[in-house]
Amino acid sequence: MKWPPRRRRLNIAAGIARIDLLCAPSVWSSLLTRCARQHGAVHFAEGMQQSAGAGLVRVRLSGLELSELLDVTARRGRWWSQEDPPGRALCRAVYRAAAVVIDELDPGHGDGAIPPIKLTAGALHPDATPAPM
Repeated sequence: MKWPPRRRRLNIAAGIARIDLLCAPSVWSSLLTRCARQHGAVHFAEGMQQSAGAGLVRVRLSGLELSELLDVTARRGRWWSQEDPPGRALCRAVYRAAAVVIDELDPGHGDGAIPPIKLTAGALHPDATPAPM
């Protein structure tokens, strides 16, 4: 049985010990604000932040936090009210950037190094097809 992409991604994400998300501080702050406004407390907000240089922050997420981030951004990216098109676009960008990394992993990916999720200009290869929601 082939799982739909979102369900498969959540399953793989839950098995990851740690993964880093690289983005601008304002992107992370906006994501937390917008998601908390809709869902109250979000566990991925507990991810440890540190400077990554070049004006970016590195947020370290557990697999559970990544699963929640994927779930919330998928739902908000598709169904967010029309009052906040920038927030909807932000959620889609986060989901797609995470999906690119997760889609390279198998459910039993082992303890190998996992590349970071990058929300930076040019983070996706120019020929890459955006991951479906």
